[in-house]
Amino acid sequence: MTKAIVNSVSVASPDTADGRVALPRTLGTLRLAVFVIAAVAPLAAVIGVLPVALVFGSGTALPLAFVVVTAVMALFAVGFSAISREVIVGGAFYAYIARGLGSVTGLGAACVAVVSYTMFVPGGLSYLGFVMQTSVGELLGYHFHWITYSLGAWALVGILGLRKIDFSARAVFSVIVLEFVLLLVFDTSIVGQMGSAALPMQSLNLSGMSQGAPGVAILLAFTCYFGIESAALYSEEAKSPEKTVARATYLAIFVIGIFYFFTSWITVGAVGPNNIKGIAEADIGLIYFKLSDKFMNATFTHVIQAAIVTSMFATVLSLHNVAARYLFVLGRQGCLPSALGRAHPKHGSPSAASLAVSLISLIVVCGAAYLGLHPMLGLGLIALGFAAVGVMFLQALTALAVVSYFRGRSDRKIWQHIVAPILSFIGLIGALVIAVYNFEYLSGSQNPLVNRIPIGIPIAMVCGVCFALWLRRYRPAKFAAVLKD
Repeated sequence: MTKAIVNSVSVASPDTADGRVALPRTLGTLRLAVFVIAAVAPLAAVIGVLPVALVFGSGTALPLAFVVVTAVMALFAVGFSAISREVIVGGAFYAYIARGLGSVTGLGAACVAVVSYTMFVPGGLSYLGFVMQTSVGELLGYHFHWITYSLGAWALVGILGLRKIDFSARAVFSVIVLEFVLLLVFDTSIVGQMGSAALPMQSLNLSGMSQGAPGVAILLAFTCYFGIESAALYSEEAKSPEKTVARATYLAIFVIGIFYFFTSWITVGAVGPNNIKGIAEADIGLIYFKLSDKFMNATFTHVIQAAIVTSMFATVLSLHNVAARYLFVLGRQGCLPSALGRAHPKHGSPSAASLAVSLISLIVVCGAAYLGLHPMLGLGLIALGFAAVGVMFLQALTALAVVSYFRGRSDRKIWQHIVAPILSFIGLIGALVIAVYNFEYLSGSQNPLVNRIPIGIPIAMVCGVCFALWLRRYRPAKFAAVLKD
């Protein structure tokens, strides 16, 4: 690729030196960080995940679980950022794994990535439909079927997915600002009314991590970082990818880590350290709404309920864009139908790939409605849990790929290229094992068949590896493109 093409900011056409399609470079550090934070969905994570981790996890020590997970993700970001400065392509995880562990393993990882991120979208849409059916129905006094809301969100996500990426960034930015403002007001109100009691010191007692089920707390804390790697998916659309991807990743981890730590700490204080074990299972999902009624008012509670909808929508939009970019790069390489590698002539978006993700999402969501599945328990949480396990697996492989990629190089640095990636690999593998053995906390189901769904991740990996071996033997030119793109 020529220097002129690398720095292009306005053209999205077959215009690289090797004839492949390049997307326009319009994203700076802040916009990249916005997409990362949107993928994480901080408000939805706080309302939906923190209460479960609080009650079924390590209780008062929940803030320390976020310290552990933030540390692992920061270690992961060290190696992730190092390789992102050198491998500037849209394939992110699978491209890094291909460079470090070989094209065969890379295409196996690509299959896992496509399945994981693509399944997140219909799962998120069905979950969003359920949330809207509950919150909007309560305000209107009339409950439409959840599929009505899911299809409305599906249409809007699909339209935004076809537009310029900076257009989506502006839409998502306002949602993220609203989320943080609401939660800052909420936290500040509790601290203002409770004083130091809102920050109980026993939450910082390391012995608390040995009580309850710390593994569950750490597992759920990891899910709150889902999508933290997404900045690299936009590296071809970043203005200075060798700098902005790393900066955006670090910025997102720093902001989110502090946010989760203090919010979980204040939650322990607001609920009362001695009252956590007495919370009824039916009240777990209502913890923040009850705290809002107590420390704020009913109007603020309704605002939070509405903001959860926008938070989930921003997440679905962000992960839709991520899934589309995986399909786009694979289509451009010829590993998938080449039509998927086409960019929109006006908006510079991976339009064909985006339409493919929309079509798959429509089929899955409508299929779930036709079969009468519950939008949250029957599809939403299961699909989101499956995607979370897949991403943990990809992160662990990426950590190993970083070590392998820099092996034997004269400019290799001990901390960035060896120690930090290996430590993050150990932490991620530990989280992955916990996730597989405790999948019911991600799926929300006690059905043993449902909780065997993570077996789909190694199956996807094997399918991708077999496809890579077939390409290497019968389509060597396309196989070689995996390391060129």
